[in-house]
Amino acid sequence: MRRAVLIAAGALLALPPLAKATTLEEAIAAARAYNPDLRAARAQTDAANARLDAAKGARLPTVGLAGEYMSGRNDLGGFFGFAAADVDPRAVRLEVAQPLYSGGAILAGVDKARAGQAGAKAQLVQADDALQVAVARAYVGVRTAQAFFEASQAHAKAFDEWARQAQLRFAAGEIPRSDLDLTLARSAEARAGTARAQGALEVARARYVALVGDAPIALEPIADDGVLPPLDETLARAEAVSPTLEAAEAAVRAAQAAARLASAQGLPSVSIAARAEQARDQFFPGYRSDAVTVGLQGRWTLFAGGRVQAAKVEASAEVRAAEARREATRAALKTAVIAAWSDLQASRLATVAARDQAQAAKRAVESLRQEVRVGQRPVVDLLDAERDQLGAVARALAAEGEVTVSGRQLQILAAAGAARP
Repeated sequence: MRRAVLIAAGALLALPPLAKATTLEEAIAAARAYNPDLRAARAQTDAANARLDAAKGARLPTVGLAGEYMSGRNDLGGFFGFAAADVDPRAVRLEVAQPLYSGGAILAGVDKARAGQAGAKAQLVQADDALQVAVARAYVGVRTAQAFFEASQAHAKAFDEWARQAQLRFAAGEIPRSDLDLTLARSAEARAGTARAQGALEVARARYVALVGDAPIALEPIADDGVLPPLDETLARAEAVSPTLEAAEAAVRAAQAAARLASAQGLPSVSIAARAEQARDQFFPGYRSDAVTVGLQGRWTLFAGGRVQAAKVEASAEVRAAEARREATRAALKTAVIAAWSDLQASRLATVAARDQAQAAKRAVESLRQEVRVGQRPVVDLLDAERDQLGAVARALAAEGEVTVSGRQLQILAAAGAARP
């Protein structure tokens, strides 16, 4: 007995571990870590953060250190009484400059970089939102394709059995040749449908892997909470949290800052500077200089061939263009919310109708099966009913998948519980 227990335990240990079921949220988390588009968006956000740091740094003092050392011979030809001599010219200079006034250029640069940072963050959220919807579509695509493939297999198996029985009945003289041929044709059609369903399943799995990076394993069903918030509330929420609209707003702020930056090109800039320098053997042998100076540095472009005015006109046009794009984005957002809200409502109704249709088709098949057995209906009627049942199953599966995708889209647009990167 003990030996039998040990053998059974060893057999259990030798079995491969059961695959862990995957939920939609786990698939989205895996896609976030794998997806190259999202990694690129994160990198763009890091670059925007660096540009903001650089723009802020323009307000701080700059410190520069320069030096040189050379060796050679200097022959002044007796000038100043100096004959030819070996010299080692060398100099070192330390300079500190602090901007005092730049015509608003520095502040405009910071504002432009800050708007760029906000836009990059909004684009990162946009990329994450698009990834969530894509993963949800791929997720339900695999589940739908898997369920339809299994239904097609059962359908083809049933048709093969009917074809076998039709051949026996034809051999016994119970049915005409036309019924046999139609039955064989339906059976071949079912096998072809199974092959197409298998191909569709492989395509769905490939799309899932391309997004998530892992093969779909035991995908869990997704429950529909049945919640449909009021449309007005959803529209208001979406406009308040939309990353697409935030990106458009950030583009307007960046364009406005660029316009101020263009205007600053025609204004003076002033800095306070301090310099300490030391020089040796620079002009004649034995030359020595140690100097410390403090003062102001200024620059003002008085004429630039119209370039400053042209830059201001261009920047003003870019502001108007950014504002127009913002309004277009707001209108597109409203359309997207209404579409997602309506799609979810329609998908739920379609799912109920498709399930009812599938149940009715199943009952019709069961009734026809009994009628065929007692000879009241030809077998071809049953085969047509089973084909209709398979179509109803496909429509029900597709409708259920659309509920998941539409629900995720609406959830993301209104940011109702959707996790942000």
